[in-house]
Amino acid sequence: MMGLAQMLRVLRGRALLFTTIVLVVVTGVALISLISPKKYVAELALVVDLQGNDPMKETALAPSLVPTHLATQTEIIRSRNVAMKVIDKMDLTNQPEVIAAFQDSGADTDLQSWLVANLLRAVDAKTSRNSNIIRISYGSSDPTEAANMANAFADAYIQTSLELRVDPARRQVTWYEEQVAQLRDALVAAQTKLSKYQADHGVLGVDAARMDVENARLQEISNQLVAVQAQMFDANSRNQQISSSDQLDSLPDLMKNPTIQNLKAELARAESKLAEVSERYGVNHPQYIASNAEVASLKSKLNVEIGVTRGSLVQSAAIARRQVGEVQKALEEQKDRIIALKRQQDELAVLSRDVESARTAYDAALQQANQTKLESRVDRTNVAILNQATPPLLPDSPKVLLNLVVGLFAGIALAIGLILTLEVCNRRLRSAEDLADFTDLPVLAELPQLPPTARRHGRREVRRALKLQPNVAPAN
Repeated sequence: MMGLAQMLRVLRGRALLFTTIVLVVVTGVALISLISPKKYVAELALVVDLQGNDPMKETALAPSLVPTHLATQTEIIRSRNVAMKVIDKMDLTNQPEVIAAFQDSGADTDLQSWLVANLLRAVDAKTSRNSNIIRISYGSSDPTEAANMANAFADAYIQTSLELRVDPARRQVTWYEEQVAQLRDALVAAQTKLSKYQADHGVLGVDAARMDVENARLQEISNQLVAVQAQMFDANSRNQQISSSDQLDSLPDLMKNPTIQNLKAELARAESKLAEVSERYGVNHPQYIASNAEVASLKSKLNVEIGVTRGSLVQSAAIARRQVGEVQKALEEQKDRIIALKRQQDELAVLSRDVESARTAYDAALQQANQTKLESRVDRTNVAILNQATPPLLPDSPKVLLNLVVGLFAGIALAIGLILTLEVCNRRLRSAEDLADFTDLPVLAELPQLPPTARRHGRREVRRALKLQPNVAPAN
């Protein structure tokens, strides 16, 4: 292995070869850089609004989704769809130089596909970290063309992003219109059914006040039924008493009747008088016969009056029973009326809920349809051009200075490698250390270095001798 000192001595010994290789490489790189076609890169900046300022959106994009969103936008910029719009915008398929270049390329595809491939190779889109800026760059040999194409890509991207947002809404408009029409028909049918039911049953709506009135009437009829039932029970009881009792004088109805009481008083006087007359006269006496006739007449009137009273009690009981029946019938009718009213109100409530449900669905679909229609008419996106692309003043490549620096380092590396390879293949003695390493002999003396003139003369003598002995290598 060579040490660093040995390598330096080798390079110094072959300085001419080292310099030649470096100059050749640097010169070649310079020539290649000068004759290479210049490439100009125009750059355009787009700003993407992610704060939800668009009135058609509800919320801003979540911060965690911003990098994904921006990466998606860069992919859209480099998509075939955008490239096709650029081709149409710039009318590239009808330009003679483009057609000639396509024919010279010998590509086995159509002109549009060839143009798309070339455009996508020349365009680039990238984003900056912690920024909403997208930079579109386009490379071309013509600076004006590079700027025009970068601007065309920006316009095509904005148009594509608008289409990606608007086209789904436009496709949904037809579906929403169909749904709105169906829901409108359902709402009309529900309203028609409700109106027909109201007209057939004479109800306008679910009226709680009417139900309260009917319930109050039911309570009133129930109270009347209780009252007439009490009257009926009283009349029946009095009728049974007057029909089954043998002591009519003690019955309350007879005792309260003034006519009967008067007749009873007169009958008592007449019987007392008859008793007195019977003690004084015989049965055939005119006074006895008159008194007896008076007693019989009073008894007859009393019996008639008692019969009348009993008949009135029977009639009162019958009337009470009839009133109870009528009130019970009215009570049942009122119950049926309340049940029917309740059923009507329940059915009316169901129909009303159907109408409200249909109206709610219709309103929601109509609102969404209007929202979709507005979205389908949107003519702007959340992307705006921050800086237009302008023709660059300096080419982006070739970078002559950078290439020269790279060529210099490459030439140095190549020269070092080649010189070390030659040295390994044809090793020379360049110092006392080399002699000691090769021969294992002690170095007795080391001559000083000759002046340059002597060294040149010595080299000429060595070369002359080498012509006679080609196997001996000259020493420096």
